[in-house]
Amino acid sequence: MAGDTDGTKPPQVFTHAARGTELGAYGECPDCGVPVPPADVEMLPGAGLDPDPRDPVRRALLRLRRLLQPLETDRV
Repeated sequence: MAGDTDGTKPPQVFTHAARGTELGAYGECPDCGVPVPPADVEMLPGAGLDPDPRDPVRRALLRLRRLLQPLETDRV
């Protein structure tokens, strides 16, 4: 993966959709103090994600999306 040769940067960031806060290690919202249900989690591209992937799935992961929603890819 380009831009992250040592694997220390996260490929995705998970946030609480209602608050925009990054989730803790156990899926909890630091503002609410409770675990966030998967349907209320947004996944954003992180610093470790390749910004120009060749794979259509990885390209689709560059867009903001909610968990549990189908992943729409470009046609190959």
